[in-house]
Amino acid sequence: MSTAVKLLIMFLACAGAAIAIFIAIAYSTHLVPRDQHEVQRRGYAIRGRWFLGLLIFLAASFAASIPFYPYLSATAALAPARKVPVIAEQYAFIMPSHLPVDKPIIFEVTSRDVNHDFGIYNPQGHLVAQVQAMPDYTNYLRVVFREPGLYTARCLEYCGIGHAIMAKTFRVGGK
Repeated sequence: MSTAVKLLIMFLACAGAAIAIFIAIAYSTHLVPRDQHEVQRRGYAIRGRWFLGLLIFLAASFAASIPFYPYLSATAALAPARKVPVIAEQYAFIMPSHLPVDKPIIFEVTSRDVNHDFGIYNPQGHLVAQVQAMPDYTNYLRVVFREPGLYTARCLEYCGIGHAIMAKTFRVGGK
């Protein structure tokens, strides 16, 4: 089934649900009027059930997404890693030109002048990891490069007139 057909079916289902809701509301106007106190009591009861349902849904969503959080597990954080200092300055990154493949690396990223962002792109041009580079502060970025090749570090935060040329290429694997 093509994407267009799936979208059409989804649109028709949503439109049908909206029409059904409008018909239900129109039908409810022909019922016998009720006392304001009774309507208010029912409204608060419905609101309480909706809130409880929303709370349960959010808690379940939170619990289901915990395994996918991008934070390091305690055992991964304890594994030995090579520490690589990275200094960002207008308009360059000072860092090694060769890094190992399949070895944990912790980039210690800081800045000499203004805020920068240290973004690492793989050989295909996809963003692999990124962290903020700030003056007088060191951020740590743990990365394991799984494929060898020529990677590029780029500044992802506008840092001045030379921002567009702020890049550093480095080789992963090989000599």
